[in-house]
Amino acid sequence: MEYSKLLGFVALICFTIPMISCSSDRQFSAWPKFSSDENIKLRVNMTRRSESELGFSDRLRLAVDRSKGRMKKIEAFTKQQITGRLDAETPVEVGDGEFLMNVGVGTPSVSFEAIVDTGSDLIWTQCKPCEDCFSQPTPIFDPSKSSTFSTVPCSDSICDALGSTQTGCDPDCTFMYQYGDGSFTSGDLAYETLSIGSSKVKGIAFGCGHDNEGQGFSQGGGLVGLGRGGLSLVTQLGSKAENMFSYCLLPITDSSSQTSPLFFGEGASLSGAKSMSLIKSSIIPTFWYIPITGITLNGKAVDIPPGTFDLQPDGSGGMIIDSGTTITFLDDAAYSPMKDAIQSTIDLTPVDGSSTGLDLCYGTSSSEVTLPTLVFNFKGGVDYELPLDNVFIQISENLLCLAMLGEPSENLPSIFGNIQQQNFHILYNNAKNTLSFKPTKCDSL
Repeated sequence: MEYSKLLGFVALICFTIPMISCSSDRQFSAWPKFSSDENIKLRVNMTRRSESELGFSDRLRLAVDRSKGRMKKIEAFTKQQITGRLDAETPVEVGDGEFLMNVGVGTPSVSFEAIVDTGSDLIWTQCKPCEDCFSQPTPIFDPSKSSTFSTVPCSDSICDALGSTQTGCDPDCTFMYQYGDGSFTSGDLAYETLSIGSSKVKGIAFGCGHDNEGQGFSQGGGLVGLGRGGLSLVTQLGSKAENMFSYCLLPITDSSSQTSPLFFGEGASLSGAKSMSLIKSSIIPTFWYIPITGITLNGKAVDIPPGTFDLQPDGSGGMIIDSGTTITFLDDAAYSPMKDAIQSTIDLTPVDGSSTGLDLCYGTSSSEVTLPTLVFNFKGGVDYELPLDNVFIQISENLLCLAMLGEPSENLPSIFGNIQQQNFHILYNNAKNTLSFKPTKCDSL
């Protein structure tokens, strides 16, 4: 089907049936098709996007620009989920991200680098025959050469998890996912064996994309969704992986050749950690919402209007934790007073940092100035104290910038970015509905 016609079909579904979400609002447990002989204990090493030919300041600027683009995708996605309407600029998944993992698909296994995305659900890769495929650094998967590939019939309940991204039965379940930068993938929903780390996992539902267009995935051959929806890897692994995963992100200043560990199942266990209860949204079930209540600077609460971080009944607001956004974005009602409070504690005049894409910068190094202690406060008295390197980033010898920005949208959730997560072991437990964290030297795991 031509892209324009296919998009029109998806838009028509969302427009005429506003109660249907373009990301399924149903909650699913592990699918009956999935099988494994024993509980899963996995470790995968993630790599950060590679731009080794550039200096650090240029790499950071690109990461900040991607974060701003991702923020716009999340805004569009959130707005679409609230209104139930899809237009040509609206993504049905967030997509994109900063970290890649190696995944094998099929029997025999064909490996590819996949973007790891906690803001999306679908697992997908490009497949032959290609109606249109973008260039990828590894061979494109050919399902005709796999002994374990099978398409999903529309009678299978997992097809329902596509929501209105399901585009029909031809004769099996087909899909189209569009992303905020105009990229999209469409093809067949199928079952296949995935090779993850040292384990092979049978019967995982994934998108086999025959028509894939855009520039958003050039460093990988697909995407692994780690959201909370029915098609995400963590949901499909289910109780076999104890419904949980964790990761520990190395600092952005470390070499891009160093890897950050990602764990599933028993390998994701974390002792001596602080834990908070997550918030679930029936409007946007994909996102991991965290219950922020305020921000403290040097022991004093920042003057943020009550309700600024509340998740609203219509799905707007709240705060999500996201592996694919480099910096933290805060609602302007919180960012502006926090920025003012930070400036009041630093006896220096800010300098122009627009070349970095960041907002508050000083012409100094962190060793030459006293910086404030910043704590994010969460429901239940859980405090997340940010090390200085997770608040300010030393871009050059004499340029130090706050690794956060404000955002004015009333629809957009605040986003807890990956610089703020670096050197913390963070555990997502879907069964217990909790997020746990513990300061950790990630290169020691």
